[in-house]
Amino acid sequence: MVTHSKQGFTIIETMLVLAITGVLVAGLLVGLGASIGNQRYLDSVSSFKALIQEQYSKIENVTNDRNENWSCDGTASPVQTSETGIAPGQSECVLLGQYIGIVDDRITTATVVGYPKSDTASSSTINFVKSDYTLGISKSSVEERTLEWGAQIAWPVRGAGAVNPATPRSLAMLIIRSPEDGTSYTFTSDTVNQIDSVTSLTLVGMMVTSLNQTNPGQGARTVCIEPGGINVPEKLAIYIGPGANGASSIETRSKTIMQDAGVDTEC
Repeated sequence: MVTHSKQGFTIIETMLVLAITGVLVAGLLVGLGASIGNQRYLDSVSSFKALIQEQYSKIENVTNDRNENWSCDGTASPVQTSETGIAPGQSECVLLGQYIGIVDDRITTATVVGYPKSDTASSSTINFVKSDYTLGISKSSVEERTLEWGAQIAWPVRGAGAVNPATPRSLAMLIIRSPEDGTSYTFTSDTVNQIDSVTSLTLVGMMVTSLNQTNPGQGARTVCIEPGGINVPEKLAIYIGPGANGASSIETRSKTIMQDAGVDTEC
């Protein structure tokens, strides 16, 4: 008589296999989650950079989406009514630039228009805009959006421009294209006004031709991007170059890139 023996896994062996498999799966999921989180952060930084660069494109490639009921008065206040207006292209107001207001993760963009006060040009194209135009915001152009995936702008924690990270970050950008020679100028300020309260004085006040850190004006700015609770290998920043005059002046910078550039700023 032949005896057949049946062999199998013991309970301990089965539990051990399940435990090892569980650890491997958990590690895989953690790694996958971290990878997805980091990619979302990179996407939010990339989208923010593209949004700023888009503002330069808007003033370099002007489009006119006004209807026949658009008008602009001497206070540079474009309005749309159902009864009166000026056909597109016939208004005395000109499109001069773009305004960007950023508070934490909220972004407001709008078109800046100007109403000429006279035909006399100043010695400087910027002084010409400041003195010979009444500036205003085209209310119909205002757009609201937020940074993607919970990201927020923040201050550098070390080096140039460093501020206590607990301090809320806000940044206003004014991009003006000279009607004289087509040159674009970028000005920044740490003060962001409600879009309805932005006046000609507000905009002219931002046009400071200075490159220092006390009153930045046209100086370099490092806008750190906080990942919004996501663990990332390295925090990034959007860098606005000194005297920025186009989309190429807007860069994405990591700590390594900043160090290679001889900058001590760190996010």
